[in-house]
Amino acid sequence: MKKIAIVIGDLGMPGGAEKVAADLATEFHQRGHDVTVITFEEKKKSGYLQTPAKHLHLSMPSREGGLFNQLRLLAERVWTFRKIFKREQFTHIFSFLESANVPCALASPLARVSVHIDPDEWTERQQTIIKLAFRRAYKVVALTNSMQNKLQTRLQLDNVVRIYNPVMTDLVHQRAKENIQLDQPFILAVGRLNHLKRFDRLIAAYAQANVSAKCLLVILGEGELRASLEKQIQALGLNERVLLLGYESNPYKYMTRAEYLVMSSDTEAYPVVLIEALSLGCPVLSTDCPSGPREIIRDGENGLLAAMSETALAGGIERLCTDAQLRERLSRQAPSSVQGNDIRQVADAWLAV
Repeated sequence: MKKIAIVIGDLGMPGGAEKVAADLATEFHQRGHDVTVITFEEKKKSGYLQTPAKHLHLSMPSREGGLFNQLRLLAERVWTFRKIFKREQFTHIFSFLESANVPCALASPLARVSVHIDPDEWTERQQTIIKLAFRRAYKVVALTNSMQNKLQTRLQLDNVVRIYNPVMTDLVHQRAKENIQLDQPFILAVGRLNHLKRFDRLIAAYAQANVSAKCLLVILGEGELRASLEKQIQALGLNERVLLLGYESNPYKYMTRAEYLVMSSDTEAYPVVLIEALSLGCPVLSTDCPSGPREIIRDGENGLLAAMSETALAGGIERLCTDAQLRERLSRQAPSSVQGNDIRQVADAWLAV
């Protein structure tokens, strides 16, 4: 039996890193390992992510302030983590996102830190601190080959490995059996309503594709851009065709019934939602944004990639809406394309690093 710590700022905010952390904690616990999830932020808990593992919450939330305040907070986290790691004698320490990665790497030589943000998004100051910390980590886990290359070349790290994000395939298929209240064909999109996800581009492309008579557009997610997206939908006269259904704890029941799933982001790391959809035989269409999607989607085999423009995305939307044979072929080939992402194989890879 291994004694495992999984460290992340918060499990109450729905996101890819949070989901991976919770899923791995659950898988390790089910295997009989002693697992403790350590969180330290003070965000409002949504109840989105549940795990049977033990949960230790520390009150060391992020706070406003200049460089001195941030360095003081980092020192507090490093000191606290070091005491806990020494007391508990964990055999494995896995951390997620830089708010946990940096202090964990500085606190213990056993830390395996998981990078879920493309290094292109880091500021110069952040990169300097991260480079210093990550050189002390046991391993740095990158989500994609592209991210691994950036970490190795830009930060001159020799301790980087690549492990793709997991999917709890059995659970996804089980939950997909639940019913939904839609009886019309629909295109599905899932994600936070924020600037990076570019749902404004998706809505505009959907209008341009002129497929609203064939398929609704259903968007699952919440975020700060809801009001502006509602105004856009109204301005385009699509109130009855574009449905903002809010946060949904079980998107899989929609994925399994959707004509296909579309992602319109400006940037992604390694989006779990694409893997989940493919595992259910749901074809995907995604902008060919930096990093993740191009390592998941084999264009024309399990989905389609579109250039990062409204016109290109509209072309993909129209093509998939009108070509039933293409959708059927992509759907048939989708599940086998993500077999390697099953939680059992990914958990083995984490325990092997």
